[in-house]
Amino acid sequence: MARHPILLGMLVCTACAASQKPALSSQALQPPAAPAGHSERRVVISLGRSSGTSSSVTEPDGTVHTVLHVLENGRGPHVEATARFTPDGDLQRFEARGHHELGNEFSARFERQGKRAEWQATEESGSRTLPGRAFYVPLAETPEVDGWLVRAALRNGGRLPLLPSGEAQVERVAEVAVTGAGASERKLAGYRISGLGLTPSYTWLNPDGSWFGSVSEWFSVVPEGWDASLQPLLDEQRTLERERTEQSARELAQPLPAAGLALTHARVLDVERGRYLEDHGVLVRDGKIADVAPSRKLRLPQGVKVLDLTGRTLMPGLWDMHVHLDDADGALHIASGVTSVRDVGNDPDKLDDYKQRYDAGNAIGPHVLRFGFIEGRNEKAASSVVTAETPEEARKAVQFFVDRKYEGVKIYNSVRPELVPLIAQAAHARGLRVTGHIPVHMLAHEAVTAGYDGIEHINMLFLNFFATHETDTRDTTRFTLVGDKAPELDLGSKPVQDLLALLQQKKTVVTPTLTAFESLYIAEAGKIIPGLESIVARLPPNTARLALLGGLPITDQRERYRVAWQRMLAMVKALYEAKISVVTGTDDLAGLMLHHELALFAQAGIPNAAILRMATVDAARSVGMAGHVGAIAKGQRADLAVVDGDPLSRIEDAGRVVSTLRAGVLFDAAAVGRTVSIQPVTPR
Repeated sequence: MARHPILLGMLVCTACAASQKPALSSQALQPPAAPAGHSERRVVISLGRSSGTSSSVTEPDGTVHTVLHVLENGRGPHVEATARFTPDGDLQRFEARGHHELGNEFSARFERQGKRAEWQATEESGSRTLPGRAFYVPLAETPEVDGWLVRAALRNGGRLPLLPSGEAQVERVAEVAVTGAGASERKLAGYRISGLGLTPSYTWLNPDGSWFGSVSEWFSVVPEGWDASLQPLLDEQRTLERERTEQSARELAQPLPAAGLALTHARVLDVERGRYLEDHGVLVRDGKIADVAPSRKLRLPQGVKVLDLTGRTLMPGLWDMHVHLDDADGALHIASGVTSVRDVGNDPDKLDDYKQRYDAGNAIGPHVLRFGFIEGRNEKAASSVVTAETPEEARKAVQFFVDRKYEGVKIYNSVRPELVPLIAQAAHARGLRVTGHIPVHMLAHEAVTAGYDGIEHINMLFLNFFATHETDTRDTTRFTLVGDKAPELDLGSKPVQDLLALLQQKKTVVTPTLTAFESLYIAEAGKIIPGLESIVARLPPNTARLALLGGLPITDQRERYRVAWQRMLAMVKALYEAKISVVTGTDDLAGLMLHHELALFAQAGIPNAAILRMATVDAARSVGMAGHVGAIAKGQRADLAVVDGDPLSRIEDAGRVVSTLRAGVLFDAAAVGRTVSIQPVTPR
C-alpha cells in the first residue's frame, strides 16, 4: 500500500491548524476555461510510466492557472489553482480547490495586502504581519510552486522567508544538457532547495529562467515530449545526494578501537525471555557481540572504549518489515534505533544502490532485505519496473530478482490470480520468500494456499470475508469495504477462525502496518491524530504539515470507521493469541512511526515483551536470520540501541533512542537526526 506523497517542498506551521472548513461540492471538478495566453502541458511520470498531467496557462498580466490530475495505484490528487504574484515574484494571491490523493475535497486561499498576509484552507488557517518579503507555500499539490519559489528566492539573494513559517535557501548546483521531442536540446540549470523538508529537494530551470520541471523516481513532472530528460536529471541528482550523504557518514560514524567497545552497567533486554539483565555489560568487537556478562565480570581488553549506560536500557536494534526506502530514510532509521528493514517495493536500481552504500559505510542506513515488486499492467495498477501478465513474464520477473540476489518477492494488486502459484513456485525453487497484497479477484486464504509466505497489511485479512472474486480491490475499495463492513465482523466466527487456523498451519507471517490504517480511518483534516503529537513536534515544518491532511473521505461515516479501526486492533490481538507469526512494519514515515506502531500493538492488548520480540528476534526469525541477529547474545551481529527509558514497562520508551550501533558502528541518534531535520527526543 505504498504511499508516495508528491507534497515535496511543502511547509507547515502546526500551531496554525484550525477547525475544518465546509467541504466543497462533491460535483466532479472540471478544468477552468483557458484564457488567452501562454500555455504549457507537462506529464507526470512514476517509475517510467505516465500517471497524470500538469498543465498551466499564463495570462498577459502574469496570472497563472494550473491543473494537476494524477491516477496512480488507483488514486491520486486533482488540483485546480490560480496564482498572482508581486513584482518580486512572491505569491500575492493563491486559490485552489480539488481533492487530495485519497479523495478528500479541499479549498484553499491565500492573499497578501501590503504587510498583511492571510491564508485559509480546509486543513489550516493563519495570518501574519510581515516586515518584508515572504513566499507562501501552498499545501495543495501544485508542482509549479518549485519554479515559482526558486525564481523568487534568486531575486532575494538565494534566501527567502516562507509562510506559514521557515526559510528556504536556493542554490544553483548543476547544469545538464537534455534532449526532447524532435531531437531538440536544452541546457538546464539545477537548483537545490533547502529548508523545506527532511532533505533538500531539486528542481530544474530552462535557459530563459522559466521552470522546466522536477524529477524523482516516484513522481516526476516534465514537459510533454521530454521524457528522455528524466534519466540524466535523476543521475545528476543522485550524484549530488551521494556527495551529501557520504559527508554525513564520514562525520557521524564513530570509529572504534581494535579492542572494541564495552557498554557497561546497562539494563540489557533479553527479548527471548522478556526480562532485563540488570547491571550487565556487552563487549562489541569486529561488528559482533563478543561477550555478555554482569558488568563486574565483563573482561575489558586493553584499549577498549567504555560507555557507562547506568540508568539506560540496551536493546536489540529494531526491525521495520514494511518500508519503501527514500533518500531521508536511512538516517531516520538509524536515528530511531532501527537497524534492519525489509523493503517491499522500490525502484530496483535505487534500492540496490541504497543497500550497497549503507553496507559500505558511504551512507547512514540500516541493513536492507530486498523483496522485489511484481505488478500487473492496467490503468489502476501501481507503477512498477517489473510486471507480469503471462506465465513466461511471471517466471522472468522472479528471475530478475534472483539475479540481483534479493531475499524475496512481493506480489501486488493487479497480478492475475492464476500467476500467483507460478510466481510462488519459481521463487521458492530459488530460495526466495513470497509476500504481498492479495491480488484483485483473489482472497487471502487462496493466496496462502497458492504459496504466500506472508501477507502485507491487516485489511487484506478482512477482505477475505467481505470481497468476492468480482470485487475491484485495486483502488480505495480495499480500504472502504473494510471500513463499511468490519464493525459487524465476529472475530470468533467460524470463517475467521478457519482463516486463523490456516495462517497458523502454513506459518504465514503477517505484517499489519497499523500506522497506515490509523491514518486512513482516524485522521481528520486539520487535526493531528491523538498520540502522534510528540512525533509530529520533532518533524520539520513541511513533513509535520502532512499530519493535517486527513484520511479517507468519510465525514458521514466517521464513527463507523472508528469502530472498524478498533476491529483491526482486535484482529492483531487475535493473531497474537492464535500464535500466528506477526512482525512490525509501518509503510509510513521511516523510524519514528515504527515507535508508534509498537504503541498501537500495545493498544491492541499485546504485552510489551511480546511486542519487542516481534520487532526484533521474531522479525529476524521470519526471514531465517534468528541466531545471527535480533537478540543480545554472544556471536550475534552487534545491532543495538541505547534507550533512555524502560520499554518493558512503557513501550513508548523504545523511541527514546540515545545511540545506535549498526554492526558495531556507533552513531549518536540526535546527531544523525539533525541531518534529516529531526529534533532530538525531549529530555526527561
